[in-house]
Amino acid sequence: MEQGLKEQISSSDLIIVGIGSEWNWVKKGINNDPRYAGLLEYCSHEGNQFLLPIIEFEYAYYNTDKKIEEAYRALRNLIGDKKYFLVSDIFLQDALKYGFDEKRCVYPCGNYKYLQSSNPDEELIEAENVPVFMELVDSIHKLITGLDGNLGEDSSFSNIFFDGKELYLNQKRQEYSKIKYNEKSYIETWKDYTTFLSRTLNSNLLILELGVGLEYPTVVRWPFEKVAFINNKAHLVRVHEKLYHHTPEIENKTDSIQMNSVEYILQESKGL
Repeated sequence: MEQGLKEQISSSDLIIVGIGSEWNWVKKGINNDPRYAGLLEYCSHEGNQFLLPIIEFEYAYYNTDKKIEEAYRALRNLIGDKKYFLVSDIFLQDALKYGFDEKRCVYPCGNYKYLQSSNPDEELIEAENVPVFMELVDSIHKLITGLDGNLGEDSSFSNIFFDGKELYLNQKRQEYSKIKYNEKSYIETWKDYTTFLSRTLNSNLLILELGVGLEYPTVVRWPFEKVAFINNKAHLVRVHEKLYHHTPEIENKTDSIQMNSVEYILQESKGL
């Protein structure tokens, strides 16, 4: 890589940012906190998988990650006044908290804000407005903070029923494989994103892919490669600890950087 990220941003007209699993501080936090071990074991049993998304909600609701916050703010400062669009394949909408415009960020795989029923045609419900859901979240939090996550032998949890309907977090994930994902939360912003993409063809486009794995490759990873291939003025910067490789077709248009993408943004923001 001949230029640093600041220089590449400066010489670009438009920027697309992809955010992936390396920015998922909730999943990492739960897996590294021994207090959650019993709950994770509980979720591994048949019929209990529904609880894992709610445990993740509890962690996101009561915790923060200072490094992630700093990295998002640094990324936003690096982008400056350039026209951008951010697309993420994780559920955490952290970019919206730390300086990014809601109209320029899309989360096609889901979020922690809404609950949905099994009917994708029904309206979404804000999770915090469903008392029985928040009561379950609170019970998990008390188990973690008051009992260090120690489950009793007869501990059990029930899924959420509200107004006669079983509800799930509005997320596209393995635990909800039998539930049709409700796209209402992102579909209009996705249309704006595709319009943005259509206008990048003859522009100096910087495609910045940060920590995107293979969980949902059709959302960020493969489309970014396609855009880089089609646009003669595009340049892809792919940063990942392990999955940093690029396809041969775009070798001359790609910087593949083997590094944690959160650390990379913090480093580049400081000009190191």
